[in-house]
Amino acid sequence: LNMSAFLGHIHYWLYRKIQLLVERENLIVEKTAKVVDDLAEELHSISVDTYGEPINPSIPLENIIDHGNIHGWLANQINIASVREAAFIRDLLDTNSGDEAVHVVTAILDAFAVQGQACGVVAQDNLEEHTAPAIYNALQNFYVNGMPCDGGDQVVSESPDEFTWVGDHRLQAGYWRTAGVDPKFMALAYQTWFEAFVKAIDPAFELVTTEENGTRLYSIRKK
Repeated sequence: LNMSAFLGHIHYWLYRKIQLLVERENLIVEKTAKVVDDLAEELHSISVDTYGEPINPSIPLENIIDHGNIHGWLANQINIASVREAAFIRDLLDTNSGDEAVHVVTAILDAFAVQGQACGVVAQDNLEEHTAPAIYNALQNFYVNGMPCDGGDQVVSESPDEFTWVGDHRLQAGYWRTAGVDPKFMALAYQTWFEAFVKAIDPAFELVTTEENGTRLYSIRKK
């Protein structure tokens, strides 16, 4: 029996997002190593030892997945990769001070921006209409926002020129709590990723962040 027959489009879609998470983690190692040298690799090794090895992004899904527990395997990989990245970022932020800390923050945010931009460029190919909701949907194809059964973001309003949702990162917040990382910093990192993605997929739009009654809102808005 061909086991991969049970693997649907959604499983490959989720796996690609997990691969991107691992690739971003590697990018953070690369960028922060330029600031703190071997410390970046050392801290990364600690988070790998604590939370588990990253998947090898070059291995096809059907060769790596637990065919007896497809859903559980994917959910677990999202959890491992998300917590490991957040714990690594926590350690980078905690072990550096003064000027070095500023450079580390810049390097981490740069990794998020570089990947957000790269994903935005790739997403251009499949963008069928240049509207805010279409760009939002494209965004969902590239970053881990929980499992499909978790329910997505809370949408506030949508029109062709503007799509607004609550930027509470509720599906990532649990991973951040587990890792003990500063949620404000992680929200900033994701915001940086979103901004770079939107700018790259369609320069006529931008990501705008606003606060309303203490709630952060993200809007993809036509300029």
